[in-house]
Amino acid sequence: MHGGKAMVEVFKRAGVNYVFCSPGTEWPPVWEAFAEAKERGDTSIQYINCRHEALAVAMASGYTKVTGKPQAVLLHATAGPLNAAMYLRAAYQERVPMVICCGETSAYGEDTRLPDPGNQWVHDLVDIGGPAELLRRSVKWSDRVTSPTILVSSIERAFEIAVEPPAGPVLLGVPFECMLDEVALPQNTRPNRVERPVAIDERAIDEAVAMLLHAERPVLLTEHLGRDAAAIKPLVDLCESLAIPVMESYRPAFVNFPRDHGLFLPYDLRRVQAADLVLMADAVSPWYPLDKGPKADAKVIFLGDEFPYSRLPFWGYKVDLALVAPPSATLTRLVNGVKRSEAFAAKRAAYQERLRQIQQDHDKQFGAMHADAKAHAGDVPVDPRWLCHALSEALPADGVIVEETTTHRTLIQNLIPRSEPMSYLARVTGGLGVSLGYALGAKLAMKDRPVFVLVGDGGFHYNPVPSCLGAAQEHGLPITVIVFNNQRYLSMERGLLKYYPDGASKKTGVHFGGPIAGPDYRYYADIYGGYGVQVKDPKEIKPAVERALKENAAGRLAVIDVVLSDYLPR
Repeated sequence: MHGGKAMVEVFKRAGVNYVFCSPGTEWPPVWEAFAEAKERGDTSIQYINCRHEALAVAMASGYTKVTGKPQAVLLHATAGPLNAAMYLRAAYQERVPMVICCGETSAYGEDTRLPDPGNQWVHDLVDIGGPAELLRRSVKWSDRVTSPTILVSSIERAFEIAVEPPAGPVLLGVPFECMLDEVALPQNTRPNRVERPVAIDERAIDEAVAMLLHAERPVLLTEHLGRDAAAIKPLVDLCESLAIPVMESYRPAFVNFPRDHGLFLPYDLRRVQAADLVLMADAVSPWYPLDKGPKADAKVIFLGDEFPYSRLPFWGYKVDLALVAPPSATLTRLVNGVKRSEAFAAKRAAYQERLRQIQQDHDKQFGAMHADAKAHAGDVPVDPRWLCHALSEALPADGVIVEETTTHRTLIQNLIPRSEPMSYLARVTGGLGVSLGYALGAKLAMKDRPVFVLVGDGGFHYNPVPSCLGAAQEHGLPITVIVFNNQRYLSMERGLLKYYPDGASKKTGVHFGGPIAGPDYRYYADIYGGYGVQVKDPKEIKPAVERALKENAAGRLAVIDVVLSDYLPR
């Protein structure tokens, strides 16, 4: 079989459901393979046409974040990986596995046995080493196929490396000639079986249990634990048993703990500084700066499946005990160890009292936030606090939020609580411009659940909007985009005034880098056959969401442009 068909067959073997492709002139062999599959009625793997490289990577990321299953991405030579570089870096930092194949050439048109690949060889002359070298620092591992003989084995190895902890994107340069040539598909389909230790030494578990039971002022910090959805239930069990308050630190990427739970509290550095024990559950930046953390005599326990985050140039946080294993397994053993302890039985009444006090604190703090939001229910332009409160009542319980606001992130997390795993996804690293792609990937994985993108007007501009909304229309992925439109990069304005409080910008009201002379965003929906509305009246938020849900149910996307005041949460 030709190499393109062999690639598709290898993708199937690897459990790939979707191939996300930004069209390039190297992919006719793969397209022909998909045409052959359609001809014989084989729909076991589907092709997703993406109109921008960033969209292809972001959709793959969104799908894999929800399912845990790595997918395949195809990019054009040189221009493709360069356009996708930021999104690949984000996948790398966020530990999202995928295999990215980039087109290139090996024979520069000199292999007369095969059709002329065209002038793709020029890219290699300009970019020595090809895509693999260009993006080496943006992915977990990169290499290039050197012969059709190793095409299959190279792709198989790429998938193995992608899922090996810590997971991440893998890039493989695939010469056009290797896809055109005949390739023998090995009959040995047996995957490598790798057994990894998942159990922490019993002595370490006992030590951690003793530290937890001894603590009088514990606190748990998490950011990314929700990537292991199975870890949330034992985490809730552990925190309920020992009455441990839970906070999400700077950049939570998932629902790591039910945000409507009585033990969940808004992030407050003072609670960290007062703690005698801090449990870091897959938290990359639990406090900042480093000298503002817990007291020197406080105990710090880390749990996660990676330590000390070797992909980061600096980390610096010191721990007394690191339990490095899949968090779900570790937490289950900690819960069992606590409940078997005589010390736990003796202190049960004290834990119940502490639990009651924390729940009161939860109700008081979140109640005050919602009361403050309601006090601005009539403000025009719409106050972002009221917007988030109104959305908390309007969005369905099974709705999935994909958030990319920067300025309003804290309000969204505190006022629109999500409790189910994978019901909240957010950008952690990289840059702006990923939310629409993440949302489409999530919708592909959860077609029966409504998906909402909450994105700032600044972030919206960084997304490849025509490509994303076009893909939503083409592939039947109706999402609702809610634009938090304050007509500015507000964080830039406030940052400028922070550094120059009495400067020229303060005196003149001119803020370079801040204003966004944006369009009427609702009309983006019209172009792609969807529903668009601009909301200026705060009473119109709920009706707009209700209409958007009806349009989604009919298979049409929606864009809600909410014109906001310049309120900036602290």
